[in-house]
Amino acid sequence: MAYTPDQEQQPHPPSQPPHMPQRMPLPLHRPLWTYLFLAINVLVWLAMTAAGGSENPRVLIAFGAKFHPFIAAGEYWRLVTANFLHIGLVHLAFNSYALFLFGPQVERFYGRTRFFVLYMLAGLGGSILSYVGSRSLSAGASGAIFGLVGAMTVFFAIYRDAFGQQGRRQLTSLLMITGFNLVWGFTNPGIDNLGHIGGLLVGLALGWAYCPRYQIASSRETGVALRDRYPSGRAVIITAVLGAVLLALTYLGTLIHTTPGGLI
Repeated sequence: MAYTPDQEQQPHPPSQPPHMPQRMPLPLHRPLWTYLFLAINVLVWLAMTAAGGSENPRVLIAFGAKFHPFIAAGEYWRLVTANFLHIGLVHLAFNSYALFLFGPQVERFYGRTRFFVLYMLAGLGGSILSYVGSRSLSAGASGAIFGLVGAMTVFFAIYRDAFGQQGRRQLTSLLMITGFNLVWGFTNPGIDNLGHIGGLLVGLALGWAYCPRYQIASSRETGVALRDRYPSGRAVIITAVLGAVLLALTYLGTLIHTTPGGLI
């Protein structure tokens, strides 16, 4: 799907020469990581099935699911690997569909590098918040996918006027999807909603930090076109601050799970 925001409605538009076209195509990126993550999820699920079943707790733990006693003992890598495991075929199919639906959009707008960092940190944020507040064995890419939804929500909130009615419909749809899934998570005890919330919060923060900021640029080679001039320095700072917060929450989770009584 090609998006061409109205130049007259673009947020903070720079001055334009008289011959400037009213609508210009966005600088889009070709998705790569979305399909690699999909392939990894499927291959890992197949390996788990061959090893005894993806719904077998022993198999899940062996493959790196979020299991708080082992994480508290030092296996922090589980906070990452849990995002690539799925419990049963339905779980895999649902998350694969959601990743296929939202992943290419985010990667086209944000680019491969920003997409990769956002996806990984959103998944990590979901695992960490779940580690802090839940003792359940859990796995899945839901936290990372909620991060993608958060990033898309920020994008269309910033450019809701530039995309006109189409952008406002997209923003409304994203808000409804997010709200419905969070309510569904709260009403179903088998869903790790803390993982969803953690991923969503990271996605919102990094979605704002990484969001493309389009400016009009001209050159002899390409003529007049939109260029992405997002503030990379601010993005680095926010990423570093978020990393520090995640480290602090991980330490808090370990204190909670290693302190007698479970509370500090």
